Amino acid sequence: MKRFVKYMALACIAFGMASCVQDLNTQPIDPNSSTSFNQDRMFTKCYSCMAMIGQSGPGENSDVEDIDAGTSGFYRTIWYCNELTTDEAWWIWNDAESKEMCQTNWTGTNTMIRAIYTRLNLNIKYCNHYLKYASSETQEDKYRLAEVRWIRAFHIFYLMDMYLYAPLITEESNEFPHFLPRHKIYEWLVAELEDLTNELPAQRVQPYRVGKAAAQLLLARVYLNADVYNKYNSAWKANSTWDKAYNAATALINDNPQHSLVNQDMKIVTDSGFVYTPYQQLFMGDNNRSEVMKESLFQLYQDGLYAQSYATSMMLIGANRLKGMIAWGIEAEWHSMRTSPTLVDKFLKPAGIDRETAKDMIHNEYEMRSYLGDDRAILCSDSVNTGYKFTIKGNQDLGDTKYMFDCWAGCKFTGVYSSAALPELSPRQNPSWPDTDIPMLRMAEAYMIQAEALFRKGDKAGALAIINNVIRARAAADPLPSLDETTLLDEWSREFYYEGRRRIDLVRFGRFFGPSSDQYRYHWEGRMGKNDMAPAENSPFFVTGTPEYMNWFPVPSEDKRSNPNFKTDVEGDANNAYAAEGGDGYVY
Repeated sequence: MKRFVKYMALACIAFGMASCVQDLNTQPIDPNSSTSFNQDRMFTKCYSCMAMIGQSGPGENSDVEDIDAGTSGFYRTIWYCNELTTDEAWWIWNDAESKEMCQTNWTGTNTMIRAIYTRLNLNIKYCNHYLKYASSETQEDKYRLAEVRWIRAFHIFYLMDMYLYAPLITEESNEFPHFLPRHKIYEWLVAELEDLTNELPAQRVQPYRVGKAAAQLLLARVYLNADVYNKYNSAWKANSTWDKAYNAATALINDNPQHSLVNQDMKIVTDSGFVYTPYQQLFMGDNNRSEVMKESLFQLYQDGLYAQSYATSMMLIGANRLKGMIAWGIEAEWHSMRTSPTLVDKFLKPAGIDRETAKDMIHNEYEMRSYLGDDRAILCSDSVNTGYKFTIKGNQDLGDTKYMFDCWAGCKFTGVYSSAALPELSPRQNPSWPDTDIPMLRMAEAYMIQAEALFRKGDKAGALAIINNVIRARAAADPLPSLDETTLLDEWSREFYYEGRRRIDLVRFGRFFGPSSDQYRYHWEGRMGKNDMAPAENSPFFVTGTPEYMNWFPVPSEDKRSNPNFKTDVEGDANNAYAAEGGDGYVY
């Protein structure tokens, strides 16, 4: 059984704080408790607010109100914004907020976009409260302070990545926050992460806490995406941080021998013939095993008894399953999500398989890896008892349940334990809830950052060597013969699909929205149109094409209207190309 602090879901003692974003409608931590500061519980809250939705219950009592509680968690809101908007996943249920994301039709009133904005700012507020009142007497106290600074920086990274302008709140205040442009947040974040590489412990104190390696990887990620965050910075020199990204990733690999990829010597072959590959073990019910966690630099704790949430692995596992599929370790079968045909293409192409041939491939997720020659192709095209077979044609009308069987299921995350001879015998603690943790930062990203940085600097051979000898070798996939920009972007998807980061990579490659995205923006079948054509007629971009401002999300309309600083800071910025268009391109 997992032994990380079992009290993650216990209530923290309440504390008196005004909302960091004045119009946020959030619940107090515990309205019946005292207002004294409890350092241990508040430290736990700073970690647990990323894994749990609130103080109690997997789908109720959320810290964020006015949205379905089960969808209000940190990870699920990030996941929706970075996956449902891209070429990797469809949410089939007819939820308004997810349908708008899938159809590229979101606005500042989208409840999920409001939820992530609220959640990020609220969690930052928890961190600021801890940093204000926590002791710094012992070395453990100092480590905890550095870790909470990292958690805050992690949230600020997502604010910078998701918004053109965002609040940068680093201390408690009852005032309306001011908004800063991305490049100012970038400057603060780089300085903070560079300092944290010295302040965090060289090795994490406990498996679910962060150490120096987490700061190094996040810094490398920020450097890799620096041109995105500095696009409207007139003093910025494009393509100037590839060396910094490469060096940060290399320092991470060299400085942390305790962290490494889970490689082929970790393959498990059961007596019944089931094979649990090293890659698959990263996303299984017992991915808290030390020999697996060595790849994870930061992992969100989940436990079927002590940490239940609809906003983490339960969503990723249950959403892709339905009765008749091979057992997946828990009872949930939501059948609400499918891979997009474009994600499937990324595995078909290297295997030399076309879509017409793929339509007749009926395999479960344990078989599909062999047929596609890639351990990462944990995809299922066999629906067993439904009377249907999965197709690869794509869903042209999201929300219509008659299409719920279209395309393949992504079974990357599972509740099965790798120690189980048969999936249905998986030694789970609670059949209703998974124990599967969420790997938020993995060592594989450091190698991909190295490869992309080399590629951007013109060293395609060096980049290809890393991808073939490290990333694809671990996946038991054939080496790529050559590397171009599209192939590199596809490799990011093959390695990290369904892990809540796809939009970040698409934007960096200029393949999300705006003029530079060219035809790729319309290649996501089932979203805006049919057969790789222009957007659907009900799209606001049917005639004009999808504008560049869709590369980020709108500050929620309520916040724009209620915060008097928004107009002053954003629309009044002389360097803001969208000053006359709602400040961020979106109307109020």
